[in-house]
Amino acid sequence: MREVTEPLRRLGWTSAGLLTALGPHYLYLRPWVIAMVLGLCAWRLLAERRGWPLPAAWARGVIALAATAGVAASYRSIAGLEAGTALLALMAGLKLLETRGPRDHIVLIFIGWFLCLAAFLYQQSLPMLAWVLPTVWLLAAALLVVARAPASPLPLAPFRSAGAMLAKAAPLALVLFLFFPRIAGQFWGVPAADRAQSGLDEEMSPGDISELTLNDVVAFRVRFDGEPPPPLQRYWRGPVLTEFDGYTWSRPRNQAYFLPPVSWHGAPVDYTITLEPTGLRLLFALDMVQDWPDAVGWQSWDYQLLARAPINTVIQYRARSYPQYAAGPVLSPALRNRHLQLPPGRNPRSIELARRLRAGAASDADFARRVFERFRAEEFYYTLTPPRLDRDSVDDFLFNTRRGFCGHFASAFTMLMRAAGVPARVVAGYQGGDWNQIGGYLIVRQSHAHAWSEAWLPGRGWTRFDPTAAVAPERVERDLQSALPEEAGVPGRLLRQSALLWQAGMLWDNLQARWNELVVKFDQPAQERLLQSLGFDDPDWRDLALLLAAGLLGAVLLLSAWLAWEFRPRRADPVVADYQRFTRRLARRGIDRGPGEAPRDFAQRVGRLRPDLAAISRAITELYLRLRYLPAPAAADRVHLRGLLRRFHP
Repeated sequence: MREVTEPLRRLGWTSAGLLTALGPHYLYLRPWVIAMVLGLCAWRLLAERRGWPLPAAWARGVIALAATAGVAASYRSIAGLEAGTALLALMAGLKLLETRGPRDHIVLIFIGWFLCLAAFLYQQSLPMLAWVLPTVWLLAAALLVVARAPASPLPLAPFRSAGAMLAKAAPLALVLFLFFPRIAGQFWGVPAADRAQSGLDEEMSPGDISELTLNDVVAFRVRFDGEPPPPLQRYWRGPVLTEFDGYTWSRPRNQAYFLPPVSWHGAPVDYTITLEPTGLRLLFALDMVQDWPDAVGWQSWDYQLLARAPINTVIQYRARSYPQYAAGPVLSPALRNRHLQLPPGRNPRSIELARRLRAGAASDADFARRVFERFRAEEFYYTLTPPRLDRDSVDDFLFNTRRGFCGHFASAFTMLMRAAGVPARVVAGYQGGDWNQIGGYLIVRQSHAHAWSEAWLPGRGWTRFDPTAAVAPERVERDLQSALPEEAGVPGRLLRQSALLWQAGMLWDNLQARWNELVVKFDQPAQERLLQSLGFDDPDWRDLALLLAAGLLGAVLLLSAWLAWEFRPRRADPVVADYQRFTRRLARRGIDRGPGEAPRDFAQRVGRLRPDLAAISRAITELYLRLRYLPAPAAADRVHLRGLLRRFHP
């Protein structure tokens, strides 16, 4: 078996660090990019082991041009997060084809660290942190292997040395994280334009929300200042959909109306939302929101909250809502016409049904009650797997399939209201949430996605109607699991059936929430709150500079104390100290022990030079060797050695 040479060992460490740093990016890179990088690494390691010559400069240039063209063709760009990462990964693989000296290895290791940083542009979660931190450690160990000549033969020695260095740097990193001035804006908000986003959108077709409820990913978390509102009031308002083409509801674009006034009643609910990134401008708030930070977003004419920029990172904002309200007591003619529009020639049977029910109703509110009664009385079914609907979706749902999810019921109810001359629209958002008792907050998942209707009634304004409650009241009063049979594939049902698994899931989510709040969302306002908690009532840049200087000084002092302790003079082994006392006494008589001279050889030389000391020197030496090297020396030998040294006076 051929011996592993020092260049091969260094190349192995560098390749391992580079491929590990690419780990989080494998989910987003094209398969051919991954295959090419792995192939280049494998070929380079094999070439080093077999002694093959490296490709010529012209060959490397041709491969580089082909790789760049491939990235441009696959991603339609060579810029952006995914395209840029793919190009960087390929160039790192090509760099291996010319790697010879330490400088080339160091370049690749720094590319690995840059890839670790770029991984946080995809997501800033705890699993990502759990991958990146060991990778940074591996790359630091690889740097030690490359920089030291020769490398330590112990496989874990570079990890131990690199770990000690990173631990020494941790206090400095903590001080810089806490007190280095934060700038406004989102550093992590670099979007990938072609990356799919999950969550609600500004369109809703039959089946969209039922597909979304199969996704158990967290949409946002909510911390209430007091007691949370009951489940019946947990409607989280999202996109408001007013345009209908007979099949799909959507939000009008470039439509501006005056915001109708709202009157608030009862006690408010104050809360803080931590919203996961979506790539969209949708914000969510408890219906009906009254106050929110202006810097975060604004409210459109349909009471929908919109962010001022796409949400590409975790954001946090406070809000105040009133569960009891009266919105838009007066409806302008333009808004009335907007909310009565129906596509001509579509869903004729539903239009006829609405007109027939409206003819027997005393008022708009009575008509809405009659529609609810129809949903309750007839055989409608709430299901996650509704059949596909025809072009006239409402007709097909009301008169044929009668099986649907919340979007089907909201769409049908809203269309019936419009057909009867009642202004109405669909509101998409979330309803309910899972209460995390460990962290004391509400978890709203994509599986809590919901759709309901709003109708404008004289004297009441915009009023919420949830037709799903007429068919499956458990969905609104409790949760999705309670509204569907056991055999339905509801996300999280298995976890809810096991108290241990559910508590473990809540504990993990609480850790993720704390990570988001304390680290990911540690922005300029959070830094100001930290300074206020340290006694600075009105902190400014001078206070921040003072704390930064004090923190750095404290970290340097801590590091100095650590290094002083690490490099302190080591106390010699007591047996070694006794033997050294023996050799020093002989040195004072002109008999010095030579460098590298073995103890027995030294004892023999002492016997030749001083025959009168031969016996005691030999006895002291044998006791020293037994005490020093035997696995379990006798305690009496130590006492005997001390006695001989007391009598030894050359």
